[in-house]
Amino acid sequence: MATKRVFIVHDEFGQIVSISRPAEGVDVEVLSDSGHSVFETDVDEDSISELVNTHRVDVSRRTLARY
Repeated sequence: MATKRVFIVHDEFGQIVSISRPAEGVDVEVLSDSGHSVFETDVDEDSISELVNTHRVDVSRRTLARY
């Protein structure tokens, strides 16, 4: 399983709003609206499409947490 760097935009409760997966070697700046934050992490590439439905960002621990 290959891991991929992703940028996850989430609200103050950790609910995922969007996920960006940049191409290798591309510098990325992810912007968010007021009330949202960006969390950068590495995840299994095959699980990226399911993260919105199965995970949230644990804001206090700065990790992904399964529902």
